[in-house]
Amino acid sequence: MPLEAIAINSLDAPLIKKPARDNELAERLQALYDSDDAQPDGAEVLSIVAQGFKRGQYLYVGMFNDKPIAAVACFDDGQTDAKRLQYLTVHPENRKRAIDAKFIKLVYDAEVKKGVREFVPADADIHRIMSEYELLRVKD
Repeated sequence: MPLEAIAINSLDAPLIKKPARDNELAERLQALYDSDDAQPDGAEVLSIVAQGFKRGQYLYVGMFNDKPIAAVACFDDGQTDAKRLQYLTVHPENRKRAIDAKFIKLVYDAEVKKGVREFVPADADIHRIMSEYELLRVKD
């Protein structure tokens, strides 16, 4: 099954087909962030994301074999038409395998389909990926 980038606006979104317990998606996402030294702890990130949900923001979750292996927040700054991508994380077993670049490209494609023309990468890793693949602005 290929990697998918799915936009959610709730931490109890039904992404896992047969969850073993309530709140499994949120627990897995928190563990994903907790395993990433480049990001704040998982509870803090999920709290920020949950606040964003109230304002219509999204968290893109990278699903592979019914498990979340990547995530990035997609925020609207409310001042421009640009989307701010922040808090990129990838499962430890998938780091250094270009999953992050593939995932960002999937998010980019999904947002471009919605009409987004410009992106603001808030993290150094996201900026590196988007610059390298020329994904900061949609070419007309």
